[in-house]
Amino acid sequence: MTKKEIAKEFFFKTILPVCLALFLFSMFKNVFTKNGETNYFYVWLVCGIPFGIRRMYLWLIPRGFDLGGTMGVLALNLIVGGLIGGVILIWRLICAAWYLVLTAYRIVTYNSAKNRIARETTGQQRFNDIAT
Repeated sequence: MTKKEIAKEFFFKTILPVCLALFLFSMFKNVFTKNGETNYFYVWLVCGIPFGIRRMYLWLIPRGFDLGGTMGVLALNLIVGGLIGGVILIWRLICAAWYLVLTAYRIVTYNSAKNRIARETTGQQRFNDIAT
């Protein structure tokens, strides 16, 4: 693995999910904070919506409803997506913490003899594959 690949993986697996979660939390902080107390269920829903909406496999289609019924069904879709996304967000944050440790290990061991030999062997195999 090159340093560029290490940095790219670190950005997409660590920095991006954490920044998105912090951005959503700071943007909607006034929505779920009342009298100085934070309602963590609302935090779960609001911060989970972008992570869960695209993973919903079943959308309820409002058909044959009036405007109130249609808005209710769409709100139910958002709530279900937020609940699914809350679980996914927690998993992504746990993975981000893991990739923080993994990236530090990869950077520390990047120039070790064992890693250098592995990179040279992989590079030689790639060269042989391209040459044939």
